[in-house]
Amino acid sequence: MKKLIASTIFAAISASFIFASGVENKTNLSTGYLRNPSRNTESERPEAAFYNIAGTAFLKEGLWIGGGNQFVFKEYSNKLDTNNSYAALGIEDYKATDNTNVYLYPDLNAVYKKGRWSIFSNFGVYAGGGSLSYENGTSATTLMFLNGAKNYQKSALTDKEIATTAGTAAALSAKVAEQYKAAGLTDKAKDFASKAAEFKTQSDKYAATATKSGEIASASLAMAQNHSLDVTSITYGLQLGAAYLVTDWLSLSAAYRYTIGTQDMTLKCNDSTFKNINKSNKISYDAVGYGQSMVFGIHAKPPVVPKLDLSLQYQTLSRIEYNVDNVKGEIAQYYDITNDKNFRTDLPAVLNLGAGYHVLDNLYVSTSFNYYFNDFAHQDSILSETDYDNSWEVALGVDYRFCKYVGASIGASYGNQGTTDTSNSSFNPVLDNVVIGGGFEIYPTDKLTVSLSCLYANYFDTDYYLGSKSDSTKTVLSKDVINAGIGITYHFN
Repeated sequence: MKKLIASTIFAAISASFIFASGVENKTNLSTGYLRNPSRNTESERPEAAFYNIAGTAFLKEGLWIGGGNQFVFKEYSNKLDTNNSYAALGIEDYKATDNTNVYLYPDLNAVYKKGRWSIFSNFGVYAGGGSLSYENGTSATTLMFLNGAKNYQKSALTDKEIATTAGTAAALSAKVAEQYKAAGLTDKAKDFASKAAEFKTQSDKYAATATKSGEIASASLAMAQNHSLDVTSITYGLQLGAAYLVTDWLSLSAAYRYTIGTQDMTLKCNDSTFKNINKSNKISYDAVGYGQSMVFGIHAKPPVVPKLDLSLQYQTLSRIEYNVDNVKGEIAQYYDITNDKNFRTDLPAVLNLGAGYHVLDNLYVSTSFNYYFNDFAHQDSILSETDYDNSWEVALGVDYRFCKYVGASIGASYGNQGTTDTSNSSFNPVLDNVVIGGGFEIYPTDKLTVSLSCLYANYFDTDYYLGSKSDSTKTVLSKDVINAGIGITYHFN
């Protein structure tokens, strides 16, 4: 039971805090995604460097520079729903909520197109990207420390019984030793005196561990009853690649991606019992991980259907192994949070497919499909392994240019996550969703584009069981997210 509950605690520390259908992998890599979630056939804007690298070969010649920022307004919540099963321990069912907004979420891309070649690069947030702050902790952390309190209290009672038994054996052995000594049986007296010393050592040892286990149990219960949680996780990515027009209608592309993941977590409890035993009012740690991967792409504009776009892109798995550092809090070690501990939270491989068609010269319709191979990735946390199934999303979008100066886009997507009712996260709920985005592009000049966009993600509430349904540790997960973005693109030709 302890392992099952512990496995939920930090499962979201490296998970995406904004929007994702691959559990880890982000999809809102640029502000263009907010305007139209169907991005996989992009070949007219430099943000193709994110979504369709082979499409960069079809851009107009010259240097393209684009960038933007997203503003994320979110509410994550998890509700402990156990019919107050733990009320006798001072813990009643409650709803934990995070309302930490994100005001800095940048992206940057650049493409240089010359002849049949294009060279491109981008910088963005590939996972994480925000902070979570729960003033009353979460159902997962509450139950972990509650379960820890029970386990250590049980250990304390067991150790105390052993200490008492060993102490009794030590006293009896000492008494027998005295009797043999009085009878002049020196050798037997020495044997029993030696056994008495051994039993006394064991009694003292178990008495000390019983005391320590009792202290940990008291501190854990205090933490379970009243604590706060703050988590930040950001995985930055830098990508560099090139595309080549094999023919006038077919391009191939490859890119190298380097990622840096950072995490930090702080649990605080102001109860005097916890502070006295823990030597401070918090448990915290930092972690850093590095990863590398490749991206390959194909884009075709079949001459038999001149206005059709077909794309395929494959991102290999990015293996990210985190190293834990700067651990604070005496109690942390008893929950397996230690310096130099390593764990992997990979970005799974992704297959991206797209199809688009120019219904009119100024009207473009596209569809995108993304498949995330979560089964083949380690998506673990600092405490345990997390098992997610593969996931996918499908999107449909429309881009329309009203006139020389204004264009508009709208799109929607459905994401099916790879979760089960015992594999999810109380910190950062991973939920199936429907996303609707829209926005405008303004063209003050032929070289400058300014985009304004907004996206609403409707997530479906789900039940999540910390352990098993028979344990009555049900949590109801929910969240709401609204993203707004502004982007600027300039074409030097």
